[in-house]
Amino acid sequence: MPKLPVILRSLVAFAIFLPCAQAAAPADTVTGFHEVLIGNMKQGAALSCSGRSAKIATAVDAGFDLPYLASKVMRRQWKTLDEAQRTQFTATFRELVLATYSSQFSRYGGEKFETLATKELADGSRQVNAKLKLASGNPVNFDYVLREVNGEWRIVNVVADGVSDLAIRASQYDKAFKSVGFDGLIKQIESQTAANKKAC
Repeated sequence: MPKLPVILRSLVAFAIFLPCAQAAAPADTVTGFHEVLIGNMKQGAALSCSGRSAKIATAVDAGFDLPYLASKVMRRQWKTLDEAQRTQFTATFRELVLATYSSQFSRYGGEKFETLATKELADGSRQVNAKLKLASGNPVNFDYVLREVNGEWRIVNVVADGVSDLAIRASQYDKAFKSVGFDGLIKQIESQTAANKKAC
């Protein structure tokens, strides 16, 4: 090694032995999201729907790739939208996601999430298997698909007991777009969001 000033040599030596920071694994993203869901359920009686939604919003924004999800859920129709419409759709879709999780995970009855195996898919994304153990009855099996975004693993699809949320919504939205257009689709999603909030 070339001769370096004493202080600089010390810094180089110190850096060599520093542990390297590692990005969170795909399973960590899933586990972190589950912790927020269970926390909301345990506080369900004390938190209002808006309170649960605020907590979920932070977890969704950190753990999901919503812009990517929005583009995929619109399929080929995404290319027909201008930038303002894409922004509007993504924001409207985000509100539906928050209202859905806030209403479906609102009360605690002894449920427990368990994060299981992770496997690499052909396109480089990851699939994380998890189970939601209920107080009674069979557990619900989840498969989360995650893609790496700027060194972080983000959820881009949730499959519950073999049913893909992305596939279902993509089919529904494609039909609605063809039937009532963009503005009509936005109104339908807003109605679904309102219904979820009412049930919250």
